[in-house]
Order: sequence, then structure tokens, then C-alpha cells
Amino acid sequence: MSLNDIGAIANLLAAIGVLVTLIYLARQVRQGNLLAKYQARQRMVEQAQEELYHWKSDPSLRSSFLRMEPLSAVEQESLHYFLLAAMRQREWEWFQYKDGVIKKDVYEAYHEVIGLHLGVARTRQWWKSVGRIGFNRDFVAGVDAFLTSRPTTRYFEEIRNFDVADADSRSAPGNAATQ
Repeated sequence: MSLNDIGAIANLLAAIGVLVTLIYLARQVRQGNLLAKYQARQRMVEQAQEELYHWKSDPSLRSSFLRMEPLSAVEQESLHYFLLAAMRQREWEWFQYKDGVIKKDVYEAYHEVIGLHLGVARTRQWWKSVGRIGFNRDFVAGVDAFLTSRPTTRYFEEIRNFDVADADSRSAPGNAATQ
């Protein structure tokens, strides 16, 4: 075996080593991307849970979505900051979607929450008057387009009455539950 043959074998082994390294790095990058997507999804879940717990633990905030009479200054501030944080989260999700971190179906599912946050006349007025300030212009345009296709919601009234129909059927004459 000549020196040229040894050099050719060494070059072949080096090329195989580079190829194996590239395959390994590609796999690591793919796993890193998956981890980033999983972390983004986890953040979305945690933020949604935080919003729900905040709503649950603050009766004044909950009633702000239903009350017809004007809110006190403290109630307005509480509602403002809750909506601001919630919409900032939706904007973050929008950025994640635009950057390809989350898929369209995931984004659209979380985007539906805007229909609740801005689903009553009071919160839509908040969005129109002071809510848009400081948000990405394209995100604002998307929210505005979303809201034009959405009637206001009765979700908050339905929360307070979801078991009424069930209670009526349980107490109906001839119902096995009442006999």
C-alpha cells in the first residue's frame, strides 16, 4: 500500500466522519426545534391557566364583563390590566405563529380566546379606545378583522346559567331523578 492509497483512505474516513457529524448535528437541531415548540405550547397553556385562575379568584373582574352600570375607577383599572396582559399573550402567540414556532390550528384555537376577552360591549370599547396602544400594527389589524366577523358573546351569562336546563329536566314530572 502506497502513501497515496493511505491518503485516499484517510480522506474517505474524514469524509465519512464529516457526514456522520452533519447527520448528528441535523438531528440535534431538529430536537432543539421540537423542544422550542413544546416550550412555546407549554407557555401558552400556562398563560391560559393563569388567566382562568385570575378570573376565578377575582369576582369583581368577572362581574366587570356583565355589569351594565359604569365601573368604578379601580374596577376599570383592574379590567384594563387584565385585558392588556391577556391581549399581550395573544400577541405573543401571534408572533410565535408568524415565526413558524406554532402551527396554524394551534394558533387559531388560542386566538379564539380573543372572542371571549373582547366579546362584550365594554371590552370591545376598551379595545377601540385604549386597548390597541402599544401592540403590533398587523396584530391589531388581525384582531379588528376577527372582531368584525364576531357578534358579541353571551358566554358570561351562559356560565351563570349552564345548569338551569339540567335542573329543569331533573325536576320535570315523570323524570326518574324526581321519583
